[in-house]
Order: sequence, then C-alpha cells, then structure tokens
Amino acid sequence: MAYDITLTDTTTTAIMPLTEVPLTITTVEGAIDVEPLSLNVYTDFITQKRIWAHTWAYMTEQEYISLVGFYNRQFTLFKYPTISITNENTTNVSVRMVMTPKLIIDNCGTVQDVSVSWRETRQLGS
Repeated sequence: MAYDITLTDTTTTAIMPLTEVPLTITTVEGAIDVEPLSLNVYTDFITQKRIWAHTWAYMTEQEYISLVGFYNRQFTLFKYPTISITNENTTNVSVRMVMTPKLIIDNCGTVQDVSVSWRETRQLGS
C-alpha cells in the first residue's frame, strides 16, 4: 500500500511520496476531566485533532526546496497549507507545518533527515 502526501497552498500543489516508513499519526484530545466533590469524574469532550509526522532519510535539493516552500509560505501568505494523505481518509485538511533544520551532506545539495510535522488546525482567518 503506497502512501503519498499532497500539499497544497494558493500558489502550488506538490505530491511528496513517502519512500520510507513510518508515517506517525497522533490524536490530540481537546477534553477536560472534571472531578467534583462527589469524586465522580466526568469529561467535557470538545474536539480531537491529528498530528502527522514523517522523516525522509534523504531528499534531493529540488525536493527539499519544494517542501520548504510550503513551510515558508505559511508566513508570507498568512495561510496554512492543506494536506491530503492517500489511504488515510485525509483530504484537504489545513495544517500548521513545522520542519527540522536543513542538513546538507554533499556537494550535490542532498539533504539528510528531513523531519516534518503537520498539525491539524482551522485555517487562518476562518
């Protein structure tokens, strides 16, 4: 089963194949446990959001430039990119994107250990 991440913003769309595993998916709860004097616990369930994370062992300079472009445009366009992941029931979800520092390992511009996380969120200005 192949997994591809499709990133989209107002300027472009890029498909980033996941050539390595794992793709980590974490659920963040928006819930509060309340314990009144009776000591019975009840929970206010508000929402759930997801965080996806992936590390590419190696990327070409062009692949890295494409990926970091989405990260940088969050700040220049004031809009989050959207993510779609094949086989994960994830389509056009607004995400806050975070990347690790760039580690160039040769004179061809190959970048090593590119880690990215995408946190589901509401679109800026919505």
